[in-house]
Amino acid sequence: MGIFDWLFKKKKVIPPKGKVIQSSTQTVEVSKHFLSVSSIGYAGLYSLSKSRNWAISWRDSDPAAGRGGHRESGCGEYVLADLVGDVVSVQGQMQRPNNGSVADNGSFCLEDWHFGSSLSGTFNVFDCAGNSIVSKELTANIFGSGISKNGKLAYCATANSKTEHGYKVILFDLATSKELFCVTPRTQGLETYIFDEERKFLIADIKGVGKFRYDSTGDFVDGNNLGKANLESSDYSRIIRAAEKILREQDISNERASEALEAVMRARSLGADSNPAWKPNVLKVQGFAHEILGQAHQAIEVYEEAITLNPKIGVKRRLDALKKRVG
Repeated sequence: MGIFDWLFKKKKVIPPKGKVIQSSTQTVEVSKHFLSVSSIGYAGLYSLSKSRNWAISWRDSDPAAGRGGHRESGCGEYVLADLVGDVVSVQGQMQRPNNGSVADNGSFCLEDWHFGSSLSGTFNVFDCAGNSIVSKELTANIFGSGISKNGKLAYCATANSKTEHGYKVILFDLATSKELFCVTPRTQGLETYIFDEERKFLIADIKGVGKFRYDSTGDFVDGNNLGKANLESSDYSRIIRAAEKILREQDISNERASEALEAVMRARSLGADSNPAWKPNVLKVQGFAHEILGQAHQAIEVYEEAITLNPKIGVKRRLDALKKRVG
């Protein structure tokens, strides 16, 4: 048993069980939020394929015991429905099935959130007959997942944990069942992911910022564009973080410092000044820019305001040094 297994009390994972239903008399009913199959007593949340020919449905509950969500036992269920044929193609069980996605070829993915309270999960991908393509056990909670339109690629993203799988995005090639890469996200936000199936790229789509590609090896192709896009975004928290990163660069030019200062002032106008948690930070970063540009009096002014709002903001030494310098 490894140290992380001991620390997080890792439990034995129950493998998903699936079976093909041969009957063609299953009537699948789809409403706004739920998919139901009365002949097998099933109802659950669902997701449609792009073609709307397939639906993957799941229920994270044990109907026999009347328990749903977080629990210690009682498997949930999932069904794959062929909506054209009006039949259930696959029915199976999983500890805690959630957040399914289905491709136009009927391949589908599901997140298993596991019993108990440990930070863990299993990302599963199946073909249209219920055969396993990918089963990735993780020592972190699953934050999001998806499958590409034609069922060639799938990804999952994890939340933070103190393990090798904490805060990662992982891409799988479903033709070979191989993991293409597992990397720490570079975009650092609530992005959604889209696929380039031909080049086997995963693309992070950040609202208000842009699209940024990971190639098939996990290299962040658009890294050089991200900093500029963050500075130009409409999210003041992104602007502040990007500006601070620039201002901490060695041998930064006045032109680059001025660009960061302009972005910081825009972040203040976008709402940072109205947020008590962010205003001390934006003042601190503004002070960095003034210092680099030789504007000592302006830097002193914003540092003093930042310290008034948050005495632990971390600029007191800078402020004292500037005051001594200007007398």
